[in-house]
Amino acid sequence: MKFAVKEWTELISDPISLGEWDQRIFKHDDLPAVKDKLSITLRLKLRRHGSSWITIFHKGNWNYSVGFSSIGDGLILNKWYHIAYTISDPEKRLDVYINGEWIEFYCIQDVRNQRVIFNDGPLYMYIGSAFNWIGFDGEISNVRYFNWRLSAEKVMEDFLDESQKKPIVYESKIALVHISTGKYLSATNEIKYELGSPNKHHMVICSSEKDVWSIIGASGRSVNVGDPVSLNNTIGLKHHATGCYLHSHDTTHGRVTPISRQQQVTLSPDERNSEDDWLIRRYNQTTSYETCHLMSGDIIGLFHVKTNKPALYSYNVLLGDGSQEVSCSGDGSESNNKWRIELIN
Repeated sequence: MKFAVKEWTELISDPISLGEWDQRIFKHDDLPAVKDKLSITLRLKLRRHGSSWITIFHKGNWNYSVGFSSIGDGLILNKWYHIAYTISDPEKRLDVYINGEWIEFYCIQDVRNQRVIFNDGPLYMYIGSAFNWIGFDGEISNVRYFNWRLSAEKVMEDFLDESQKKPIVYESKIALVHISTGKYLSATNEIKYELGSPNKHHMVICSSEKDVWSIIGASGRSVNVGDPVSLNNTIGLKHHATGCYLHSHDTTHGRVTPISRQQQVTLSPDERNSEDDWLIRRYNQTTSYETCHLMSGDIIGLFHVKTNKPALYSYNVLLGDGSQEVSCSGDGSESNNKWRIELIN
């Protein structure tokens, strides 16, 4: 029995600026495998209008274009728009959305004899000189490629997800959601790790309780409250309820987690030191990690600096109270190393 696997990737995250003859190329093998459905969503800001049709993206060697020719007063310059294309061979149609609103569609009329063909050519953004077509002059961001057809409701969700993203700054109050299990990074008041008398640290776990954390600078480093948090940067996390810091340490003297026997993650009540420092990175399906600044809704990895950067990890194995064990394990490539950051108002 064969099962269809839904996959998507964000090819471009932060805004990039290119002219009408520039381009970005993504190899077919780096894209999710497509059978008979496809969706592409993106954010677009035009600097100037073209004298004729302009190309946003292209795939394959067909030289006909499909898009939108008029929407009210047109696209206003220097304004961000969310654009979505969804295409399906079973439905024999392509739908176009702008800012979550369905504006146009194309369909195959001879449905018995014609079909949508999905090619294995590269995906071009800003087509430019590749086919001697003119690309657009402006900025593009959040280019997402799905191997299924998004419903109108899901297109609206994708639009709202990007339009409502907000920057994460130092001293922001956040929650961290484990991607694989949907549980929150939190701490238990009941269980403590024995780290040698008189040191005892609360165990960090994943649970259904949404614990609040504050993002602070790395130990020994001063930062300005309200400054944006750069990615690929060392930070600290302060537990809001206890004032303790997210901490890890090596596994000497049997200091391992109770189930997986991996590196412990704790809340440290002690004076801050380098064992409370974490490297923060944002995941990108194609290029592994992106640079720039942290935003709410980002999928991130946290890597413990002092112990040679093992990644924060959890998985669906329960402790006695129904919570999940949290540890440091691996290089960040597993889904169990991925967390979504939520901004708490």
